[in-house]
Amino acid sequence: MHTNTGHDAGCQGLDDCPVYILAGGQSRRMEWPKALLPFPDVPLLLVLVDRLRVASRCVYVVCSPVGFSAASDAVQITLSDYCFNGNVLVDPIPNGGPLGGVACAVEHTRQLGRPRCLVIPCDMPFLTTTFLARLASTHRTAPAVIPLTADGKPTGVCAAYNVAILPALSAFLRQGGRRVRDFLQTIPAAPLPFPDYADLPNADRLLYNLNTPADYRQALLWHQEARLENSLSDESSSQPRQQFPKIRLDHQ
Repeated sequence: MHTNTGHDAGCQGLDDCPVYILAGGQSRRMEWPKALLPFPDVPLLLVLVDRLRVASRCVYVVCSPVGFSAASDAVQITLSDYCFNGNVLVDPIPNGGPLGGVACAVEHTRQLGRPRCLVIPCDMPFLTTTFLARLASTHRTAPAVIPLTADGKPTGVCAAYNVAILPALSAFLRQGGRRVRDFLQTIPAAPLPFPDYADLPNADRLLYNLNTPADYRQALLWHQEARLENSLSDESSSQPRQQFPKIRLDHQ
């Protein structure tokens, strides 16, 4: 069983690559803010933040502005309780969907003076730092690197992005474009095929995302099975290392 020991060799690719978690969605199909889904009893967003901060000094959460929706307000309150305010970015295009969040992340990366960044959604509970380090170290000069699932489908939001795409991305958004996959078809993005990371633990679940209550129930079942069978790596099956605030939705 792999033990996560912090900045190990498998995570060195994250040291100079900012990581942005998109948490501005309204979670209409889930009927609950996906970022705040208990996993199993800690908000999923905080599980991901805690996991990533072991391997990267630059972890940010991209949220919609306060007042945009009850879901986005709940996320910001939770992050405030977690004392994570300084690393929260407000998406200037709250109606821009995930692509607006990507643009916010890429622009912030440019301001940091970094050449590229990783962007992930808040609803992929089995992502590991080892996988993200591999993504960050692949095709470093490509405009974007898109992981492919085991059945060959591109993930879209979970990707590495080069700051050189910013002019094209800004123009695409100004013209009304909102779909990540539509934008990626306009640039020479490089794939990260499944065989290139199939050696990682539970590779077929790394990109599993939660869109519906059924997806969430399945993820919880896998998580529980992993804890019982000791089959997941420590970083995706163990509980976070610190105490977290309880989920607060009383303002809705």
